[in-house]
Amino acid sequence: MDAVLNWIAFYNHSRLHSSLGYLSPMQFETRWYEAQRKKAA
Repeated sequence: MDAVLNWIAFYNHSRLHSSLGYLSPMQFETRWYEAQRKKAA
């Protein structure tokens, strides 16, 4: 179980994805939400 949780944490917070502009999924999502918030303001 710990191995699965460690993999998920690595995958979402550390692993860079070329399809996301070499950002981690969490970095990409954070930037996306910030951009959406700025559009709405």
